[in-house]
Amino acid sequence: MKTLRKYHKWPSLFIGLFLLLTAISGIIMNHRDWFSNVNFPRQLLPPGYQYKNWNLAALKGNIALNDSSYLVYGNIGIYCTDKRFNTFTDFNQGLGKGIDKRKIFTMLRTENGNLYAGTLFGLYRLNTNSNTWEYFRLPEQSPRVVRLEQQGSQIHVLTRSHLYTLTDAADVNQGISEILIPRAENEDGKVSLFRTLWIIHSGELMGLPGKILVDMVGLGLIFIVLSGFYYTFLPTMARKSGEKLKKRLKRINRFSINWHNNLGVYGILFLLLTTVTGMFLRPPLLIPIAYSRVKPIPGSILEHVNPWHDKLRDMIFDPASNSFIVSTSEGFYKFKPGDSISRTFPVQPEVSVMGITAFEHLPEGGLLVASFSGIYQWYPENNTINDYVTKLPSKGSRRGNPFGTLALSGIIRENGKPLAMIDYQAGWVPLNKSKIKPSMPEQIRKLPFSLWNYSLEVHTGRIFSVILSDFYVLYVPLLGLTTLLILITGLWLWLRLLKNKNKNKYLP
Repeated sequence: MKTLRKYHKWPSLFIGLFLLLTAISGIIMNHRDWFSNVNFPRQLLPPGYQYKNWNLAALKGNIALNDSSYLVYGNIGIYCTDKRFNTFTDFNQGLGKGIDKRKIFTMLRTENGNLYAGTLFGLYRLNTNSNTWEYFRLPEQSPRVVRLEQQGSQIHVLTRSHLYTLTDAADVNQGISEILIPRAENEDGKVSLFRTLWIIHSGELMGLPGKILVDMVGLGLIFIVLSGFYYTFLPTMARKSGEKLKKRLKRINRFSINWHNNLGVYGILFLLLTTVTGMFLRPPLLIPIAYSRVKPIPGSILEHVNPWHDKLRDMIFDPASNSFIVSTSEGFYKFKPGDSISRTFPVQPEVSVMGITAFEHLPEGGLLVASFSGIYQWYPENNTINDYVTKLPSKGSRRGNPFGTLALSGIIRENGKPLAMIDYQAGWVPLNKSKIKPSMPEQIRKLPFSLWNYSLEVHTGRIFSVILSDFYVLYVPLLGLTTLLILITGLWLWLRLLKNKNKNKYLP
């Protein structure tokens, strides 16, 4: 019993604060839309989270507003700038106050001069009379718009799950239809093991009720940690208190330790499941399961009627073949409206598991493909891939490095040709002998961090990299293993106490 108590008590005291941070941040992460208007001051974050030279995905791309100015967009929202990138004016009116509301994935200026923006929370169109962005309702809940493209009078809108088309003159709530993306020719009926563990960990497996259940597990863990602290430090508090307060503290202790045991014992399966699934969502335990595929859990959201649910990442229309080329979490596919299947490409450029960041036609021919795995010029018709920077041939691979030598978060273009690439760490890197390298204005550099993203950094342990350096990758597995030790020893203690209580019950 002494040994069990030792292995239950001291690890709990050591990681208790980290468990509180993990539980609180997990609850926030589970409801991004609820907390999307809440910001966190960037100045309070370590140096690695400060903007410098347009790094940290500050910019994703740009579009021409007129002959003399651009709109640049990305994690900073939307800003209007001149063609030399010398001055920057806020262009975010109507998108919301939270920086998360201003996370822009794609923009489009149509031939009629209308402006559209695809964001983390949906599609917006600029009201030119009030110069304010207005929400454009799409026929799905919580659409995450990742690509906008014009084809004649039609505008194509790609979300993470659907492809829509609408006319440029359409009312903000009308005139939308869906282009069905046919099933992949190599579909195997399985889903990613990573995705499966993710939705189990978050509770998304059962939709909103599942998320609420996981929130309750998180709240239970918070109570278990706090009541454990209270039980440990109660004797010290009681010695410094009067008799009346001492009795009250003891009553509170009896209540808290009783619920500490009940929540720990009767919620043990949920606590163990949440802990184990969380351990496999981060390296190094993520590596062996990253590309594993399993059958979808029956009755879950993984068994979706839409085979492309939450798999779509980017798209372009190829006028030469009158077909769409779609980038997905499972590779590139090509189809024409009305096809029965989407065909894959035998040779594809590397794309990081973090997702594609640029996908464009190049004026000289071929397609530009960029991600955290690098930047490539791809000729799908003849199965040729070149590194865009070195111009050397590159081997095709669907499994790109998560974080390569060049980790690109965006591309800045001029007349359709890349002017600069935006490296996640280094920021603005000029291309094609361009001498333009704009400084980052102070008001943009000091933009806040979203509470959701701050919670993500805490939950994954990246926030501690300032202390742990590259060893922070061990934070999640070590925290998980220690938590398993605490849970198992706690259950063992409870069973031993229950056994002794029942034994003493029948003694003469």
